[in-house]
Amino acid sequence: MYLEDGRAVLGWRAGSALLHFKNMLSRGISGSFKCEKNCRLEKALSLLLGGEPRCAFAFPSKQTAVKASLIFSKEKTIVWKPFSKINYSDFDSVVIAPPFGWTDSFWLVCVKSPICDPETVKLLPEETHLSFPLLTAVTRAVYDYMEEEKVRVEKDWFIYDTFLHNYFERSGCHLTAKVPKEKYDEFVLYCLDHHIIINPHYEGTSYVPYQVDKGNFSQIKNSPFAF
Repeated sequence: MYLEDGRAVLGWRAGSALLHFKNMLSRGISGSFKCEKNCRLEKALSLLLGGEPRCAFAFPSKQTAVKASLIFSKEKTIVWKPFSKINYSDFDSVVIAPPFGWTDSFWLVCVKSPICDPETVKLLPEETHLSFPLLTAVTRAVYDYMEEEKVRVEKDWFIYDTFLHNYFERSGCHLTAKVPKEKYDEFVLYCLDHHIIINPHYEGTSYVPYQVDKGNFSQIKNSPFAF
């Protein structure tokens, strides 16, 4: 349910992103040199966010990515949430944690091309370089996500409400803790004891897993956490 803070929301082996990553390495493309511009990734992200052309930048932390995003647009900046109903085309700049589980070292900022002028780009913090195999895998993961977005619906998430509603507020697949902040660390350990991994940070989001056996939650139903 932690799912790498949402990055592994597609699963660890779902889709073909991992295969693309492996194929690039098998071809000997393992250095840090640039093989092409970010155009393929930018095209994928533009489709993900509504279709309008966007520029993409990579930064080493969420804090740095948000700072960069605000340089482009203070009023129309947002952090992307997977499987949400937000119309991202309304926002000039979107901060994205890529939907690929092995990408915890960087965040993406996707900016509408008309406001991505050279003078503003000069003001950005130092970017993170992405190797070509990783760039290829992330691009494929974005397309994999868009395919999953067509098939994952509300019924895939509410079937677990029986087990989760005492502990979380749910919106789609996103879970916000009901457990008080002062009891949250204890709740994290309780979940671990019952073989469930949730977001270890109280302010963070956990995610309803996709198509897992309900039996995985039987212990927290039969032996509830008191708060």
